Amino acid sequence: MFLTAQWKAKPSRVTSPVIPYTSLRETRDILQAENEELKNQIAGLQKQINQTQGLLKKRRVVSSRTLEQLERLKTEVALTPVVGSGVKIVLADSPTGPASEETIVHAADLRDLMNLLWGSGATAISINNQRISAFTSIDCIVNTILINNVRLTSPFEIKAIGNQNQMLKNLKDEGILSDLHRRKNLGLIFEVSKSNRLELPAYNGSYNISFAEVVP
Repeated sequence: MFLTAQWKAKPSRVTSPVIPYTSLRETRDILQAENEELKNQIAGLQKQINQTQGLLKKRRVVSSRTLEQLERLKTEVALTPVVGSGVKIVLADSPTGPASEETIVHAADLRDLMNLLWGSGATAISINNQRISAFTSIDCIVNTILINNVRLTSPFEIKAIGNQNQMLKNLKDEGILSDLHRRKNLGLIFEVSKSNRLELPAYNGSYNISFAEVVP
């Protein structure tokens, strides 16, 4: 009886793996389209804010000191594009040989670089023109890296404005980023150069801030 029931039972596994794959791909495309739309909305709102600031400044509705403080705060949270001197880094998968854990770029590699740059006096950083802010997360999604909800792949161009000499010194010190320097010998591309003029865009991601009521 048991064997008969087992034979008559329908298999619960998916008979066509194409169906769930297609569904996931369509969901990904929808989410990416929504993300682009939200980024455009953020860019439009930032433009309106800048225009309003300009009107307030002309009409002197708000003191120049207040506007200067606002500009400084916007710069600190990466809401304004910046230009300055600094360093440029190219981090990329090995162009030769079979791909392995040792020869491809991981999200952890980029996080290590960000921590080193901030600690070396960087005041503004971007990865493939995605501005890095305090709210930026760097995560791995299969064979892509997600930064500001944007999927990026190798090669990665990192630009950092700030203390040029200190950043160069720490980046070239093989005792600091020892794993990246070691993997260079296995084919991983890790190139560092200085630049007297770097242009970084404004952050166009979302700020997920929760406010708590403070009771005295």
